[in-house]
Amino acid sequence: MSDLVCRYCGRAIAVPASKCPWCGKVIMVICANCKAYTDDRKSHCEQCGAALQPDRKERLALQARYPELARLVEDQVLAQSVASSVVIAHHTDFFYASEGHQTVLAKLFGSGRGPRAVTAGVLFSAYAYLSRMGYCAVRVRGRKEGEEATSVARLRPWDGQRSVEGALIEQMGRAFTTRETTEKALRELMHFRFMSVHEGSFLHAPKARNAPERSVFASVDQLARVTTLPEVDPVEACRTTYRLLSAFVDENPKRARILASEIVFVLRDFEAYA
Repeated sequence: MSDLVCRYCGRAIAVPASKCPWCGKVIMVICANCKAYTDDRKSHCEQCGAALQPDRKERLALQARYPELARLVEDQVLAQSVASSVVIAHHTDFFYASEGHQTVLAKLFGSGRGPRAVTAGVLFSAYAYLSRMGYCAVRVRGRKEGEEATSVARLRPWDGQRSVEGALIEQMGRAFTTRETTEKALRELMHFRFMSVHEGSFLHAPKARNAPERSVFASVDQLARVTTLPEVDPVEACRTTYRLLSAFVDENPKRARILASEIVFVLRDFEAYA
C-alpha cells in the first residue's frame, strides 16, 4: 500500500497501522500468513496473495464489521474435503454408468441425469461422510408394521465448514431417523415461510401458505457448490471420496439401500413445492 490515505478522513498515513492515527477508524488488518498490514476489505492479502485470515488480535474487529467475510475466513480454517461438495463438483464422474461398470451412486440412484438423482446422491454422500468420519452412526432398525428404516445418532458435534454435512448433523439432536433428519435439514435450507399465493384463478383472493423460497434441488445444490474446500488435487479428492462411499456401502449394503430409498422418498415429497 503506497501513498496511504485514510478512506474515511482523507488524510495521509505515513506508517501502516490497523487504525488511522487521525480519525481512529479501522482501515487494515494484519495478515496471519505474512504478518503484514493489508486492506481489511479484500478477500486476499495484498502483500502475499493468501486468502485473508486476520491475525488473532484483529479477528474480533473483522467479525464485528464484516460478518460475511469473517464466516468465509472461518470456513477456510475449518475446511474439510466433505463428500457432498466433491460429488456435486464432479457429479458426472460419480454417476458414471456403462454396460460393464456402474459407480456406487449410479447403482443406487441411476445415471444422475436428473436433479433428483444428483440431489439424492449428494445427501447420501453427506451421510456416508459423517458416518465414516465418526460424526454419527447410521443403523437399520425395524418398525412395528414390518417396514425397515434407518436410525441416526450424533456421536460428536460438527467442527467443519458450512456444508450439507453440517446442515444434517445440526438436526440430528432433534431427530432419531435419517428420514426426519433429512426433512428438517431440507426445510431449513429451503427457507420455508408464510407466503400469499394464488391457487387456481387469479380472480380469487390469495391464500397464506407455508412455502419455500427456493426448490429442494436448488437449495442442496447451492450449499454444496459454495462450500469451502481445502486446497487439494481434484483427482485425489475424487479418489478419496469414492473410496469413502464404497467403504460405507460395503460395510452394510442393506443399510445403504434403505438410506438411499428414504432420501428419494423425502425428495419426492418436497418436489411438490417446485
